[in-house]
Amino acid sequence: MDEATYEYLRKKGGKLTMELMVPAGCCGGTMIPNLIFNKPKDTSKFMELPYHDITLFVSPVMTFRDNVVEVKLTKKMFLKDLELPTLKLM
Repeated sequence: MDEATYEYLRKKGGKLTMELMVPAGCCGGTMIPNLIFNKPKDTSKFMELPYHDITLFVSPVMTFRDNVVEVKLTKKMFLKDLELPTLKLM
């Protein structure tokens, strides 16, 4: 995680929940990442990964390349977005 991503997450409260969801409709069962700036209601269903003074809560069904969870802040025009470059989607 780079410094910009770290500072962004810290300013958003320091808690990030990462899970996969299957959207209803036309996506044909494709799983997409769902990122929430808060801790999950039931933390026992997530892997808790502390990083300095922030905490990532990762769904155990998510798999990452080389077992490395990478979160990256991207900026497009005036919009900020978080990406998971090492997430493996099947």
